[in-house]
Amino acid sequence: MSLKASSSSTAAPYGKWKSPITADHISAKSLSFQEVRVHEPTGKIYLLESRPAEEGRCCIVDCSTDGQHVDVLPKGYSARTGVHEYGGAAFTIGMNGDIVFADWETKGVYSLSPGTDDCISLLDADPKIYYADFDIHPTNSALILAVQENHHSKVVENSIVVIDASSRKVHTIASGADFYSHPKFSPEGDKVCWLQWNHPDMPWTGSLLYVASWSEGAVADARVVAGERGKESISQPRWLPDASLLFASDRSGYYQLYHLESGQEDARHINLRGLSDVEFAGPEWMLGMCTYVSLSRDKVAAIYTKNGTESLILADLKSETFTDLRLEGLIPALYGSTLCRVSDTAFVVIGSTPKSPPALYHVDVENSVKMTLLKTSADVDIPLYFYSTAEHISFPVVYGDDRDGHSHALYLAPTNPNYHAPPGSLPPLIISLHGGPTGHVSPGLSLALQYFTSRGYALASVDYAGSSGYGRAYRERLDGKWGIRDIDDVASCVSYLGSTGKIDQARVGVTGGSAGGYGTLQSLCRYPSMWAGGVSLYGIADLKTMAATTHKFESHYLDGLLFPKGASHAEKEKLLKKRSPLFHARAIKAPVLLLQGTEDKVVPPDQASDMKIIESNGGDVKLVLMEGEGHGFRMGENIKKAILDEDDWWAKTLLK
Repeated sequence: MSLKASSSSTAAPYGKWKSPITADHISAKSLSFQEVRVHEPTGKIYLLESRPAEEGRCCIVDCSTDGQHVDVLPKGYSARTGVHEYGGAAFTIGMNGDIVFADWETKGVYSLSPGTDDCISLLDADPKIYYADFDIHPTNSALILAVQENHHSKVVENSIVVIDASSRKVHTIASGADFYSHPKFSPEGDKVCWLQWNHPDMPWTGSLLYVASWSEGAVADARVVAGERGKESISQPRWLPDASLLFASDRSGYYQLYHLESGQEDARHINLRGLSDVEFAGPEWMLGMCTYVSLSRDKVAAIYTKNGTESLILADLKSETFTDLRLEGLIPALYGSTLCRVSDTAFVVIGSTPKSPPALYHVDVENSVKMTLLKTSADVDIPLYFYSTAEHISFPVVYGDDRDGHSHALYLAPTNPNYHAPPGSLPPLIISLHGGPTGHVSPGLSLALQYFTSRGYALASVDYAGSSGYGRAYRERLDGKWGIRDIDDVASCVSYLGSTGKIDQARVGVTGGSAGGYGTLQSLCRYPSMWAGGVSLYGIADLKTMAATTHKFESHYLDGLLFPKGASHAEKEKLLKKRSPLFHARAIKAPVLLLQGTEDKVVPPDQASDMKIIESNGGDVKLVLMEGEGHGFRMGENIKKAILDEDDWWAKTLLK
């Protein structure tokens, strides 16, 4: 397959095209937007952005609609939290306009009045006690709900607390469960809701929604109103103005919206016709996920996912009707606090399009729908015709034990108007595997992917078995089969793209980070002849060591992914070894690049260094350690190095 040549394009082999997209565009010139909050009385909009150029510092920025961007958080502070290791929900805003935030370095909680540099400590900071997911009482701003994570004992303890800023005291109001999230005061401040779950569940496999009365600084009459361990996941409880509750549940097989009236026992399904097979929530890896907000008693702005792609609607809870907000191709971001109410007729949302990077937008729906760009994450001047548009593909599974099924991917063709490939040639393919494994890939613009497609590589991001965005049954396809069915899906994707004449099957590489790194190593082991090269970023090599050393949040995640129900200890030990790439490294034929952070607590550095065993088997492996980096690279210099090292590796392995 050769791209049609323009009259002024130059003939050059796939993979050797020169591109205007550089590693600096991805590292130094790009930001990561984490959360957005609004102070409704003034209309002030605050954005939390991670800055690679400042070693990943998370800064709160005033992004109000006048077009000005003003840093609010003083230098020396970073609004970031380590609760559940992945963090999230690092700041909130009180009715008086003051910002409450968690600081990464000190682990303290502070109050900041925008326009000043005065960060007032609200408690005695302890480097082993983390706070996040704040909610301020509607009539007493000194009372702040939070999720607390205490690392003083060998077993990390999680709880919900109330911080009393007037006395600097912290009081526990819910404890005993393994995990908590979404603590929220009701509009009148007389009730509290929260989510909790216990091992071996993850929040997306089974969680409980609690409601309790609030009086004199304590909760009473706590009761479960939705959810079931191991069977039903509840997400994002939100109080409506009349003190009824809106939440998402996957009891139907998809995350749907439910409304619980005050005083009622059973929640009503918001049955939006034609949307019964979409998901209004996703896996809560980070605290503070927000995919829907109430604009009024009956009007809700909501993000839903279908076939791994996000859309935005305006729903009427009473009439159970909706309007599809087709906002110039906007694909809303799913993870984090990416949606926030501004008024009865407006909201802000973080999202991207197939041709523009993630950005913050203001959306007004009062009369006609109007979207205004407030801030972009990457201010780059690259002509749109250099960008490849993601195409969602479904393909038959032709490997493994589930050959009646289908899997999914986003395919990006090599795209560069300045070049065309020699007639009859086919492009090399890079297979990209997302982390999780419970997650999925967005079709929004990613400069990191366009870096390679603009150089003449084809790229496919696979939403393998276990991915989110396709319903609970698709997620559960991976139960007990991690490292098997997902890898069969990846191999099937390569086979499908080869059969359609889109790629050169002799030049295929595989890459991914975290669980995607595990998928990379496992693919190289299970289908060694399929791959010409591999790049694993902080990938898992030894599942037994991972299970024994990983952090609390994921310490039982492997149970459902690897083990059949009722498996004995001996069976589990056997499966851990059987599914670990480390013990099958001798099968790997392709050269492997390993990129790893030295401070990674999720996938410790030993996981990468142990894979150097490939050398003893006569294989080609290179380990690059990124100093000071944790799970995922945040510093600009390391992001740039990772891109350039990967580029060199594909040139070495796929451009022969």
